[in-house]
Amino acid sequence: MAKRWSSRGAPVTCDACGALSHVLASTSNGIWAAGVVILVLSLIGELGLDSSLFFFSGLVLAVAFNLRAWKRAKLVPISKESAARATTTNWFVMGMLVLFGLN
Repeated sequence: MAKRWSSRGAPVTCDACGALSHVLASTSNGIWAAGVVILVLSLIGELGLDSSLFFFSGLVLAVAFNLRAWKRAKLVPISKESAARATTTNWFVMGMLVLFGLN
């Protein structure tokens, strides 16, 4: 489960050796996007054929794909310094977004 929430700014710590690792952002975003595409296509199928079975089968397929994809996702090692820089960068970007959002 920790694999799902890992990123460069919030890496997962190995219980055995204490090393840090994360799932690449492209992999994480790809899993999310594929699930959305499956749901949208099943919704289009439901509306086109007027059958709610399409949407529910698409929902089951999206959940099954999500579980399998996260199980197969590879963790990439990252150094503590890189993780600290990524965390600082994330906070800086969030601060800028809030600052521009307040204007």
